[in-house]
Amino acid sequence: MKNTMKLFFRRKGNIILLISGIIIPLFFLLFTYGGSGQLRIGVVDKDKSLISQDLINSLGETDKFKVVFLKEDEINDKVSKGKVDSAIVIPQKFEEGILKGNPKDVEIVSIKGEEATLFLKSYLDRKINVLYNLARASYGNEESFYRMYNIYKNNPFRLQVVIVQDISKTAVAITRSLGFFIMFLMFSTFNISNFILVEKRDKTFYRIFASPLKPKTYLVSNFLLNLIMTVFQIAFVLLFVTFILNLGFTKATFDVFLVLVSFGIASIGLSSMIVSFSPSTSYSNTLSTLIIIPTCMLGGVFWPLYLMPETLQKLSDFIPQKWAIDAIEKIQMGGSLSNVYIDIIILLAFALTFILLGIYKIKTSEKMGDFI
Repeated sequence: MKNTMKLFFRRKGNIILLISGIIIPLFFLLFTYGGSGQLRIGVVDKDKSLISQDLINSLGETDKFKVVFLKEDEINDKVSKGKVDSAIVIPQKFEEGILKGNPKDVEIVSIKGEEATLFLKSYLDRKINVLYNLARASYGNEESFYRMYNIYKNNPFRLQVVIVQDISKTAVAITRSLGFFIMFLMFSTFNISNFILVEKRDKTFYRIFASPLKPKTYLVSNFLLNLIMTVFQIAFVLLFVTFILNLGFTKATFDVFLVLVSFGIASIGLSSMIVSFSPSTSYSNTLSTLIIIPTCMLGGVFWPLYLMPETLQKLSDFIPQKWAIDAIEKIQMGGSLSNVYIDIIILLAFALTFILLGIYKIKTSEKMGDFI
């Protein structure tokens, strides 16, 4: 184990991969989770009436919107440069249209699609619909309309507000970040397993077995060092997410730890199998890339599985990444170990299968010659 660790840290590329596997997912998480969550709404009020001013003020009073007043000729520039998420234009005679029961449309300008406009459109529709109903109830009588409108504004009813935590954005960000971490973890476990081939290539392997060291001891030491490095990376990432960013997994961080360790063991088993089936280091490097990247894509590491065709979703059942992501998502929804133990068992079954296939190949393989 000591010898393998020396070999691992002797190469700068391995150190860079190890650090990248921790830093990049955390940066992705910070970038995705960062920000206040408010939408910056540019406003152009052509009507400048009591109704239009109240509509604008109501936008600013919510915690979802930040109002930025614009001139009409600034809209396209501000929206295209991302200085505002969306812009609204309140047309002239907006109040007059409300009073006559024929409200004019409020124009919404955005380049971000429904992500930025859906909630805004829903909010405006609800507000304008209330004004329209008040106008109908007043039968065009302006005095009656404003009397009812003032009653509506003053909220003559009691509303009990209960604050609940919206973890949806956090859950998605953490799941995608851990997905990237899973990919880097697989490359890291492969690099350590690959030292078996490196030592065969450098002929160190044969000198080691000229000593009384047993092959089983050699293979177990590689596995244990791989497991220690894997647990270290998992623990560091989860501690950072839980205690530094204060983004807990609904108080089930330990459950996520067990899921990721189970996946780590499966990843070590896969790496060992790749190494055992590879006749050279260059072959194993190519094979690992051809296996890890596509399986991460199919396993839902980079995007949700429901975005893929049904056939690919069924194919993902034979990929360990899918079960790790599935377990993490269940925990994010408030599940516990009782909800994910099947996923953990499947991950360990993958690990056992890979390890047995690797052992079988090693036992049946002929004596290795020169390595490329």
